[in-house]
Amino acid sequence: MAWHDATHMAVVKAAGLDDYVYLAVGADMAKEKAGAVEGGNHYNNTPRGVKVTSEMVLAQVRDYNKQGDSDGHLYGAIVAALNDYLIRGAGGKYDRYPFGYAAHYIGDLSMPFHNIAYDAFNRANHAANDGIVETTGPRDEPMDAKVARLAAEIQKRMGRLPVVQLSTDVKRFHKELAVQIAAIANRAAALGYAMASANPQRTRLTEEEAYMQLAQSAQLLKAVAAAIMR
Repeated sequence: MAWHDATHMAVVKAAGLDDYVYLAVGADMAKEKAGAVEGGNHYNNTPRGVKVTSEMVLAQVRDYNKQGDSDGHLYGAIVAALNDYLIRGAGGKYDRYPFGYAAHYIGDLSMPFHNIAYDAFNRANHAANDGIVETTGPRDEPMDAKVARLAAEIQKRMGRLPVVQLSTDVKRFHKELAVQIAAIANRAAALGYAMASANPQRTRLTEEEAYMQLAQSAQLLKAVAAAIMR
């Protein structure tokens, strides 16, 4: 469970990385086969009232691809995948796959149900929220057209957000990235818990809320690419 494929691809396209759009679905493809090895990289079951910090993000890096971590380690997975990208590139190896994984995780980062406890509310409503922005188009809309439509809507919302800029110095990049990850995670968790606490409970994101969440992911991905992509 995650944003659906076209949504993940639209985040990458909205970030201006048109040549890498299809890499965004690779992490979910891997999850189909790798199961627990990959699964924990896609979410973080943050308890209500816990504030995610940059230190927490960096501490999770060691948990990348860790099995048996039921609470997940999405935040560290983003940093770890980008580390793989940098290491492979420095060694002259093919480095696009780890960047694709990171792009997917950055997309997951803004999804509220990937940032709250996996309780009864989350289990009951998670899947329905994954496809929120994909349900409004034509029934037989081609994938490329759908991705372009979603990306255009995400870009509109990106214009409302503060510009994100990350250092090209690797050490500073990691610290600044962790700060940005924590900020998006906390906003996503706050939204998810607000939905659960509403009376009556609010079980669906609005389309506008979903696009604003996705815009945060695309904005961060754009900044990451500008800082480190070759």
